[in-house]
Amino acid sequence: MKIAVVGAGWLGLPLALSLQKRGYGVVATRRSVAGVAELLDMGLNGLQFELARDLQASQFDNIFNSDVLFLNIPVGRNSPHKAGFVEAVEALLKHAKQRNIQHVLLVSTTSVYGNASGKVNEHSSPHPETESAKANLAIELLVKQYFAEQASIIRLAGLVGDERHPVKFLAGKTSLPNAKQVVNLIHQQDIIKAIHVILLRQLWGETFLLCATEYPSREEYYTWAAKKLDLPAPQFLPQEDSQQGKSIDASQSLAKLGIQLTYSSPYQMLPSDG
Repeated sequence: MKIAVVGAGWLGLPLALSLQKRGYGVVATRRSVAGVAELLDMGLNGLQFELARDLQASQFDNIFNSDVLFLNIPVGRNSPHKAGFVEAVEALLKHAKQRNIQHVLLVSTTSVYGNASGKVNEHSSPHPETESAKANLAIELLVKQYFAEQASIIRLAGLVGDERHPVKFLAGKTSLPNAKQVVNLIHQQDIIKAIHVILLRQLWGETFLLCATEYPSREEYYTWAAKKLDLPAPQFLPQEDSQQGKSIDASQSLAKLGIQLTYSSPYQMLPSDG
């Protein structure tokens, strides 16, 4: 099976390396020449690619001759061109369909549920509130439009890995809101584990959620994490109500995948460099 990893960044790069190690044919893309050089140095078939390029160009044949298109191109919270981004993704999907790509696996986000309260799962109605969340949902709908039951979507909770942890951005900050709201996090290694299962078992036509199964409050968890990593503790505003926000219930997805999370609790997710 040949897999095009479109967006070999924080998640796509270790995924591409893992897929190649397992014997898949892999082409991985980055936007810059320097980024492609890094991929080549790691032994990957790297290719410079950006959305809104001439998709007919022969240098992109390796992407569109693949069996699976793995799309991992973050919309970006601060991007001022959400509509153009969605249009560029649609052009990519349309061309992939014309070139007989068999399957699409899209990385999306649980932010499509907006500020829902209580448990949400695969069957909960999305209510995106930010522009990036709206764009993610629009892209999900396009994937279903063009590839229907031959595509699957993975909605990810907050991303954590050895070099990435939210406490590093919150440490020492003051007047932080939503002290009692729960954290919804998923570890990079568990995402890659789930993707391997989807590909191996050909689980198409599905929407999966990936999130740890424990939900400590923001104040409790990030105060603890900062202490463990010897960072300045974040300071939260008193929260008058007891609203815990949304908790992402991934139990049905995990059962369908037949996996147990290696990092089922956020308390297991401290970065190794800490």
